[in-house]
Amino acid sequence: MLFFYIGLSAGQIAELKLKEVKTVLIKKIFNYISELAKSRIFVISAFFTILFALLIYKVFVLQVIEGENYLESFTYRIQKETELPSSRGAIYDRNGKLLAYNRLANSVIIEDSSLLDTNASRNAMIHQLIQLIEASNYEAVYNIPIQVYEDGTLEFTASGNTLLRFIRNVYGKDNIDQLSEEQKNATVEEVFDYMCNGDDTTSMFGIDDSYTTEEALKIAAIRYELYMKRYEQYLSVTVASDVNDTLVAKIKENTAELPGVSIEQDYVRQYEDSKYFSNVTGYCGEISEDELTAFQLAGEDSYASGDIVGKTGLEQSFEEELHGVKGSQTVYVDSLGSVLEVAERVESSPGNNLYLTIDKDYQMQAYNLLEEEIAGIILQKLSTSGEGRIEINDVYYAFIKNGIIDLDQLEEKTASDLEKTVYETYSSQESGKFEIIRYLLDGTNQNSYNGCSEEEREYIDLIENIIISSGILDTTKLSSDDEIYQQWDSGNTSFYQYLHYAIGRDAVSVDALDISNSFLDSNEIYTALLDYILRDLEENRSFSKIVYKSMLDQGMINGTQICLLLYEQNVFEKDDQYENLLTGNLDPYAFVYDKILNLEITPDMLALDPCSGSLVATDPKTGEVLALVSYPNYDANRIGDGDYYTSLLENESLPLYNRAMLQKTAPGSTFKMITAAAGLEEGVITPETYITDLIEFDKVVPSPSCWSTQVGHGSIEVTDAIKESCNYFFYEVGFLLGIDSTGYYNSEYGIQRLRKYMALFGLDRESGIELEESPPTMSDMDSVRSAIGQARNSYTPSQIARYITTLASKGDLYNLSILDKLTDPNEQLIQDYAPEIVEHVDFKASTWNSIFNGMYKVIGNSSFNSVFADLDIEVAGKSGTAQENALRPDHGLFVCFAPYDNPEITVTVVLPYGYGSYNSGSVAKNMLSYVFHENTATDGKRQAANVEGVTVSD
Repeated sequence: MLFFYIGLSAGQIAELKLKEVKTVLIKKIFNYISELAKSRIFVISAFFTILFALLIYKVFVLQVIEGENYLESFTYRIQKETELPSSRGAIYDRNGKLLAYNRLANSVIIEDSSLLDTNASRNAMIHQLIQLIEASNYEAVYNIPIQVYEDGTLEFTASGNTLLRFIRNVYGKDNIDQLSEEQKNATVEEVFDYMCNGDDTTSMFGIDDSYTTEEALKIAAIRYELYMKRYEQYLSVTVASDVNDTLVAKIKENTAELPGVSIEQDYVRQYEDSKYFSNVTGYCGEISEDELTAFQLAGEDSYASGDIVGKTGLEQSFEEELHGVKGSQTVYVDSLGSVLEVAERVESSPGNNLYLTIDKDYQMQAYNLLEEEIAGIILQKLSTSGEGRIEINDVYYAFIKNGIIDLDQLEEKTASDLEKTVYETYSSQESGKFEIIRYLLDGTNQNSYNGCSEEEREYIDLIENIIISSGILDTTKLSSDDEIYQQWDSGNTSFYQYLHYAIGRDAVSVDALDISNSFLDSNEIYTALLDYILRDLEENRSFSKIVYKSMLDQGMINGTQICLLLYEQNVFEKDDQYENLLTGNLDPYAFVYDKILNLEITPDMLALDPCSGSLVATDPKTGEVLALVSYPNYDANRIGDGDYYTSLLENESLPLYNRAMLQKTAPGSTFKMITAAAGLEEGVITPETYITDLIEFDKVVPSPSCWSTQVGHGSIEVTDAIKESCNYFFYEVGFLLGIDSTGYYNSEYGIQRLRKYMALFGLDRESGIELEESPPTMSDMDSVRSAIGQARNSYTPSQIARYITTLASKGDLYNLSILDKLTDPNEQLIQDYAPEIVEHVDFKASTWNSIFNGMYKVIGNSSFNSVFADLDIEVAGKSGTAQENALRPDHGLFVCFAPYDNPEITVTVVLPYGYGSYNSGSVAKNMLSYVFHENTATDGKRQAANVEGVTVSD
């Protein structure tokens, strides 16, 4: 090698050596790679290197080259299970006319959205949604039992187990027993604060102080609904129902800002001419927790929170038949909740249809006749001079007392000048009235209750009601044997003394007064009680109304102002009468008279005596109910409106009370046909038995008298006794029924025999009508007075109607029914509800003839002749009068059937506090006139009836 480098310079030698080294290195690298390529590691490494290069390339294409195209076509998809609502079955009258049905309507729906991941964002979205809803004059769902007042104070609107269940839900417990004592007794403020802020373990809804108390409550109400469905994925909450297209458009325009909110179509229950039928159909509403629990215990697992169920009437009693079967569907939705694809769908099934025996036209006409007659009675009794039974000031005050004039509106900042003037007058009087109350309660006034003025007695009555209803005064701890109790009961001691007596008897609850110190003497307890009373009265509307009544009586406000307030508060639209009232050209009495005459002011608005009535019409051949009317009634379509429902609760004419089925009165002389039957069938009289009316029936003590107190009815037999409604005759029959085997009068024996015939006419049981009904009360004492329908006899109009139906059919005792048939959605018959004949009453022909002839003479030869004179069919009837309260008018009853020789219809009319039976007879006659004269209703504008003011003694 050295020889090889001879003759080369040092640089050349270095260059050659470098090349030599490189060659060696290259050979080594090549050999290394050659060896590596033969190994497994190289193959694996190369494979993953290629894959990684491809992945980088693909990502580059997706994000850079095709990024925009893929972004536009990308869709967020999530699977969602939803329920499909079912349509509730319809309700029809006997002729197939719709009374209740379902219609599709838009609802605002909300469910939890993953796009809202904080409480703050959820609350802000819900607050925005509520504002949109309220701006369109709708109300967002609000089912929590907490109320907020204008000053921001809170109050529970539920109590007992209902409140405890709500508290249980708020604190997330499975049952009430898991609540601590502190939680059970939590104040409304503590519960609300927990809902907003939670505790150390949970933030709950996280509603911060940026919202007002009212706003926070509304947000909490919706959060609570969602909270209750937190374990049921994708179940939504209906926030507002039956909304218009304007709100729908607003929701859709703001979809991006309202994640989880959507518009869905749902079924809304609709009632035709509802005010005539709501006592029969009832109404529907959202299922309560108690109802849901009851359904689940009964094995009805298809019901869920938020479902609509029947609450009253047929809607409730036929819930199972009317309620449909919900469907379901599986869908894919995008991030905004829009449906992309329906993967699976099971259709819902509508409920069954219910047909009634009631004739819609009869029902509506009967309702109108009652309203017209009652209005006519009010006009006939209306007076400005004290000559009538209804003073005009009573009418003015009725507008305030019955809530037609909204006292809260007088206090609003937006109140009109007149409203402000009236309220300022009230404010100037309020403090003085509190002084009167202090005077009544601080011991200064030792006047007995009877010695107080009418206004003072009203304050005392109100205070007593407050402390009893609030649980402060427990009257069960007072003994009726105590002297002071007896004095108070008779009005002969002062309220101050009575309350001190109650404290001494431990009847005043210290706990209810919320007194922390339980070791107080009676004077300290009384001071705490007085403080409670005064605090309560400051916010008590009933107290305010008494003050307004006093202002009216003293002339501090007048009739013109009251009438003008009706316009200011939009009870009436402003018209010429408004201008004439304003200028003094129209007397307020004349204004009120005209409004009542034209039924713009209706009896239910006034809640004076009379303000209510019932009419039941039946077919005696079948036992079917043709009309079942309770006046006043309500609009079931508006029952979900909180303000409207509150007005119904506060209306003293009780529109929610089904009088035809629930209100019991003594039957009075309408009962006398039963006594006649008992006497004739038991053989104590015959059709030819004459009894001389001696006016005073002195065979029993105390001795009752016949209504004809001057000359009596002379010697009279059973037919004329029914016609004249001779009390003395029927006293004698009741007495004779009580003559036992010893030959002496035994009232218990007499009432036993009389009750046998009450039962034969069905008065020992409910009528059979498929609605809630008060149980009848058959008299169990004094066969003499019971014989004229007094003593303890007390029945509903429905029960009296059943008795008259049995009478008109000569003995067929039916279970009355308002049901005709049940069909499936395709109108295939499921069940035919034919009324059932319970038994047949088999009397002698002479008994039926005597009773029928007597009832026939009532129409043709008595005070009622003029009422029925223009009716060209023969009618049999009987009037009845019952006194319940000596300070109020008598109840008026009338029963009849027609045609006389072949009855097709019975009519029973009851007018509570209706000034006797003549007015009831007028309603019955007008109903028969409608039925038998081509069913022609009065055309044009309706008016109050022209009431003659005739008094019938019976």
